[in-house]
Order: sequence, then C-alpha cells, then structure tokens
Amino acid sequence: MRAAALLLLALLLPANVHAQEAAASARGGATAAVVDPLRIEYLRDLAFGSLTVGTAGEGAVTVSPAPAGAAPRYTGSAAPLCSGGTGADCAPYAAQIAVRGEPGRSYRVDLPASVMASGRATGRQLAVEDLVVRSRERPLADRRGRLDPQGRDTLEIGGTLRVPAATPADHFRAELAVFVAYD
Repeated sequence: MRAAALLLLALLLPANVHAQEAAASARGGATAAVVDPLRIEYLRDLAFGSLTVGTAGEGAVTVSPAPAGAAPRYTGSAAPLCSGGTGADCAPYAAQIAVRGEPGRSYRVDLPASVMASGRATGRQLAVEDLVVRSRERPLADRRGRLDPQGRDTLEIGGTLRVPAATPADHFRAELAVFVAYD
C-alpha cells in the first residue's frame, strides 16, 4: 500500500523535466598565403614606324604581337617609309612588357581596346585600335598569362594605327595603360 501511495503522490506532483540543450561546438582555423606581388616593366613601346599616307584615302598599319609575329601589314594608302630599316623611327614592332611574380600563377591583363595618339607639332589625333596582348607562356589565351617556374613572363602588345588621308607630317604618341592582376 505504501508503494501505491508513493506512486500516486509521484503522479500528482508536477514533474521537473529538464531537456538538454541541442548545442555543439567546433573549432576551425584561418589560413593565409602571402605571394609575391605582380610587377611589370615596359621593355619597349609599341611602334608603328615611319610611314606615308596618300591624299586620296585613309591608310593603316597593323603590328601583330608574338606568336603571330607577322610582318607589319599596310592597308589603304599607307606605305612604309623605310623599307627594311631597323631604326627606332623606321621599323614597326610590338610592345614588350616583362611580368614578374609568384611562379606558376595565372594572371589577367587589362588594357583599353583603343587609344588616341597625339601629334607633337600639330596636336592632331590618330586612332590606335584593336589592341591585342599575348603572353609568351600562354600565347593562345588572349589577355591571360602564366608565370613560368622562375616567376617570369613577357607580354607583347600589337594594334592598328589608322591614318586619315593627307595627314600632315608629325611624330605621334599615345599613352597605353596596362594593368595585370592575379586570377
């Protein structure tokens, strides 16, 4: 009977039930990799050489970067002034830029599609268009490069200079901003 009374008392008294909290903890970590910064150095500017243009129509000269590395192409009334010349004012050639950084890393290159070249004496503007960049380490990847095992690469930049008919003689120069960043 005594057991029955205790059982009845246990059923009538409020029960203190404690649920355990559903909590968990974990520990993570933080990591960082410090890499060599990208550095670029112009080795030579893009040059379209010395040329003439007729009075009847526009002319253009196109310089291709490696690996195409083809001879400059003259169209319209444009013609080279120095046939077979090699001087700075004579022969056209692609720009070359040295890139240095973390070995084996890929990077991207940003440059404008076109720029304007200004005449030193006349102030006249000529369009430099269709700018193209190629990496020696990744020649088929336009605007992309990869640093070799020593952390080096070379970029070449080409483009097309458009010269209107009867453009007066002058020396033209354009600023070409090139930016590189790791992928």
